[in-house]
Amino acid sequence: MTAMPSADHSLEHRAADWWVRLRAADLPERILLEWSDWLEADPRHAEAFARVSALAEEVGGMPPSMRERFVQRYAPAAPPRSRHARFVRVAAALAALVVLGAGAFLLWRPLPDVSAGHYASERAGHRDIALPDGSRIEMGGATSVTARYGRDERAIDLDAGEAFFQVTHAERPFVVNAGPLRIRDLGTAFNVRRTGDRVTVAVTEGRVRVSPSATHDEDGTVELGAGREVSFDPATQAMRIVDVDPATATAWRAHRLAFVDEPLSSVVDNINRYSARPIHIADPALGRLTFTGTVQVDTIDSWVSALPRVFPLRVDTYADRLELTRQTAMTRGTQPR
Repeated sequence: MTAMPSADHSLEHRAADWWVRLRAADLPERILLEWSDWLEADPRHAEAFARVSALAEEVGGMPPSMRERFVQRYAPAAPPRSRHARFVRVAAALAALVVLGAGAFLLWRPLPDVSAGHYASERAGHRDIALPDGSRIEMGGATSVTARYGRDERAIDLDAGEAFFQVTHAERPFVVNAGPLRIRDLGTAFNVRRTGDRVTVAVTEGRVRVSPSATHDEDGTVELGAGREVSFDPATQAMRIVDVDPATATAWRAHRLAFVDEPLSSVVDNINRYSARPIHIADPALGRLTFTGTVQVDTIDSWVSALPRVFPLRVDTYADRLELTRQTAMTRGTQPR
């Protein structure tokens, strides 16, 4: 059994109470908003709820007789006269299991199809999210995700940006939807970067299955193990698979952005998630040039100033932006200030 010690018993009871309330047959939107506010109020709230949910997932297949013995042991009471009374007793037992480190309980009823929340990070910021099942998301700058935990799957929509996923194993599959791609976890840790419809998936541990989001059959599906990366190019509708150093694939976590043969337009879009002054490409033809290299997020202006040495462009500096235009004469571009 999994030990889950905690010094804050009242917090564990509160988390268990939320676990039960979310399984009401007709769940009001108001309750979902209150739950979301409670999770956001203190990182310990999400951690406590994750521990409660993880226990439930761990023993979801427990036989009814064993389930009743656990409830009797940790929340002995007279036979409940109503469904609500039974769930109150369930909450008490579940909280006791978490507090005592017993590490086993039953997921009495699947979580209804509700949104677990929308999360966003600031420009140049990082944010760590603890999900209800114990999984975690580390978000890069200007990234937004929406978590939807239903009775059939745990789904995350990566709306924009880049995120690193560490997934807790459970019976319900964990799926990330990133524009044109659907990434199904097979027990792993992986990184996803979305720039419009250009998506890159890199696996650092375990395996994932990547398929076009428009279909759930095997057509176009690829399976990746650790040290492999797939990139989807919206221009060609093709997926390219390469070997990758996991440390390079997640270099953004150490404040470095790494690119391999990526269109300059995509590179700039990603850098803009960290740049104090947005970079704008005035000539679309420049955006089709490819770039390979690493950009330190704290020296972006220096990187921009060096671009005219390798590309036929100049840099025009304005108070609110840096603009890349095609170089038509043998003149050096204005240096960012």
